[in-house]
Amino acid sequence: MRVAVTGAGGMLGQDLVAVLQAKHEVLALDHAACDVSDEAAVRRIFCEWRPKLVVNCAAYADVDGCERDPERAFAVNARGAGHVARAAEQLGARVFYISTDYVFNGGKREPYQEDDPTGPISIYGQSKLEGEQQTFGSDGAGARHLVIRTSWLYGIHRPNFVEKVLADAQSQPQLNPKLEAVADQISCPTWTLHLSQKITELAETSACGIVHVVNTGQCSRQEMAQAIVEWLPRPVPVGPTYWAKLNRPARRPAYSVLGCRRLEQLGLEPLPHWREALEEYLELRTIRQ
Repeated sequence: MRVAVTGAGGMLGQDLVAVLQAKHEVLALDHAACDVSDEAAVRRIFCEWRPKLVVNCAAYADVDGCERDPERAFAVNARGAGHVARAAEQLGARVFYISTDYVFNGGKREPYQEDDPTGPISIYGQSKLEGEQQTFGSDGAGARHLVIRTSWLYGIHRPNFVEKVLADAQSQPQLNPKLEAVADQISCPTWTLHLSQKITELAETSACGIVHVVNTGQCSRQEMAQAIVEWLPRPVPVGPTYWAKLNRPARRPAYSVLGCRRLEQLGLEPLPHWREALEEYLELRTIRQ
């Protein structure tokens, strides 16, 4: 099958292209090759290559940056999603739109399921929710499309929370004997390789609507950081800090764990537990160094 991947230069996009290429003919479109905010360019590229499936990973994912530049956030995450979906529909192609746990407000204390009410509390979350809506469209043309929500991504291709913790823990430990990480945000860390493998499985189905795909389990940033540093020859303690103290521009949901009920209904296996995934990632990272 011909599969186009927008945002192919990103952390998820690079892993996804590599996984998809084992089974499909893939057109990898990074931002330079396809700016999704340019509707004419999107239509031209799709008409030339004629994909059967488009996985839209293109995003402005800097949560605080979105707060400072909402026009860019909505141009890429929302209107760009609409451009991709409408161009794909002209060719009879399906679209997978990669979305986020930040479409929820964090008020629950049990996992959010696919049909739970949304209520984003940041520009990033608002723009991604509008991107979901733009993907589906208002006239039923997007009924075959699939929104894939995920959370707290990390992977080998870009700076991320895992790499930051490792770097901080190993830099001048005598001067910085203790790390701090946020203790009052809880979600699901998700390895981009595992997510890519599940997206590839979903491509073999006729799934449409919304599906949550995350590594199972839940943790705070502090718990995740502690699990990361335990892999170091000289682990350092990770103490708690709290979101309000950080004075960041954008709010984050305090609890945004995603439940994967729909994945089960589709007959697909859940992703491994986040600790198992993290261990596998760290082992792979060590081998590659």
